[in-house]
Amino acid sequence: MQSYFAQAEYEQAGGLSSAAQLARDKFIELHRALYRRIRENNYDLHPHWDRSQVIAQRSVAAPGTLNGLGGVFLCPQDHARQVERLMGRDGAQVEALRHPVIELRLTPTQLTLELIVAPDAWWDQQNLIGKLSLDRHMITLRRIIEIIGGDYTFGFWGGVELSDMHVTSGQLMRGTLLNEWMSTFADGQDWLRIGKWYAPDDEALTVEGILGELHQRMIGLYKVYAFLLWSSNNNFRTFYEALHQSDLGDQPSGAYV
Repeated sequence: MQSYFAQAEYEQAGGLSSAAQLARDKFIELHRALYRRIRENNYDLHPHWDRSQVIAQRSVAAPGTLNGLGGVFLCPQDHARQVERLMGRDGAQVEALRHPVIELRLTPTQLTLELIVAPDAWWDQQNLIGKLSLDRHMITLRRIIEIIGGDYTFGFWGGVELSDMHVTSGQLMRGTLLNEWMSTFADGQDWLRIGKWYAPDDEALTVEGILGELHQRMIGLYKVYAFLLWSSNNNFRTFYEALHQSDLGDQPSGAYV
């Protein structure tokens, strides 16, 4: 069956050739179709607030110009402003990097759909750490991962390429690995990446099947996104602060923190 993107469209995405333009047109249509599915499911996710950045040669996962195309889905701009005020950035321009996003990305080697929580999104990272300090919420996260399936990629790295330092959702379900893995997560330092990476020849990326495949992956990623996203109804930063104070209390006298 025919692949949605041809090999040349992967290789030249973001360029100036006719193949690059065709890749961009297809990517825009795919992004729009995925957003229509998001709206049908009443997910509170939206394209980038800046129209010029809805589809762009950039990725939240890495600085600079992307050799390819990226498009994010994220919280409403009013929510982003509220969070950034709480972060001490009152009046500053809101930036997608400071918030959890679900990004669709086309590069010469892969098509990727992933939830990205960058170190700059430390408010939501702290919310997640605080939430997972409660056993019942760690159990909930485990159940979410069990539901979404075993072939998502999890990791703490930055950049648009898939790192060897990753685990799969299936591996995280073994024994206490999820607890151990999350116990090493450092807010404001580590990236949090959860997604699905597709090679150009992946059989799921046919013209007929690609939208259904990405929609199902979006359903899974949104479950994790909604679990960790800070809101007034999902506020666990007091638990994070209690953990932080406990850690400070463990420091030897005179230690520099």
